[in-house]
Amino acid sequence: MTMIDLGRITKNRVRNLTGHERGGEARSFFELDTLDTNKEPVYVRAPEDLDAISTSFFQGMFAKSVKHYADSKSFLDHYRFDVQPFIMEQIIRGIDRVETKRTTAFH
Repeated sequence: MTMIDLGRITKNRVRNLTGHERGGEARSFFELDTLDTNKEPVYVRAPEDLDAISTSFFQGMFAKSVKHYADSKSFLDHYRFDVQPFIMEQIIRGIDRVETKRTTAFH
């Protein structure tokens, strides 16, 4: 089982993950380009004390992954988030933003 533990980057000091650039750094740190092609699901865990994942951080970390899959359901089937419900709402918002950018880019 492959696990991304966001606690590795928060180190029990950071309560808000923000910034596109930091998201990109997290993408590299966790080697998401490789994990996108894993046959098995990837589990993503967030620390209990995490207050927020901004859409900009999410986009920096996961936009390329969302685009890799045909739709949000396929993305969420591959990346399985074990997070607080309010964090999951923020993740869904990030997915929606990525998909909105993808569809509006062609109009």
